Amino acid sequence: MKKLVIILLQILFIIPVVAQDKEDEDDDQKTNIKNTRQGFGVNRGIDLSLGFVNARMRTEGSAYYFDDWNNEGSIIIKDQGMVKIKKININLYNNKLEALYDENNVFTFDSKNVIRIVINGKIFRTFEFENQPKIFELFYSGKISVYRYFNVSYAEGSANPMVNRKTNKYIQNKRYYLYKDGELTRMKMTKKGLSKMLQTDTTSQDDISEFIKQNRLSLNKEPDLIQLLKYVNRVTN
Repeated sequence: MKKLVIILLQILFIIPVVAQDKEDEDDDQKTNIKNTRQGFGVNRGIDLSLGFVNARMRTEGSAYYFDDWNNEGSIIIKDQGMVKIKKININLYNNKLEALYDENNVFTFDSKNVIRIVINGKIFRTFEFENQPKIFELFYSGKISVYRYFNVSYAEGSANPMVNRKTNKYIQNKRYYLYKDGELTRMKMTKKGLSKMLQTDTTSQDDISEFIKQNRLSLNKEPDLIQLLKYVNRVTN
């Protein structure tokens, strides 16, 4: 009789766990791949000593450039030329180009072999940067060119109220680089820093500073930054 009671208790315990696993599996199928890609976040196991499973934490933000995978692009690959690929996206967390080849799997391209990427009219290039090939987005093109680089970090949520982070979160940070004479130089997003960096033989640092002041430009806002770049291009010979 005692053995029978133990067996029944084991069955009662196992069934909810299996059911939870099934619900988690179904949720995974419904969740966008940008949040479930293997290697992102932390996979938690079930602590059998507790007798229950904590609810899965929600993840805010995205590790990918585009919101979905319904993208078609052209890629220039070393020794192969241009190829066209459907269902592609840029993994900003790993800084890699990826293509979706079935419902739950992606193919990751070797950045060393990728020269140029065009997706939905957006242009990306691979540069050797800090001794590694990195993907940069062309932010502005003219007499001077500016590239944008995304740095994405992952913050794990915690049930601890002292941490005050109830969800997992991808955090995107943007950096801007001036491309000149084949080199990338990070731009200091201040009036003084940009005025000094963008000055030319025909446009002084004081001229640029005055333009920023007169137009009340906030250099952390991309439309204002583009307005400044257009001005510098217009007055530069």
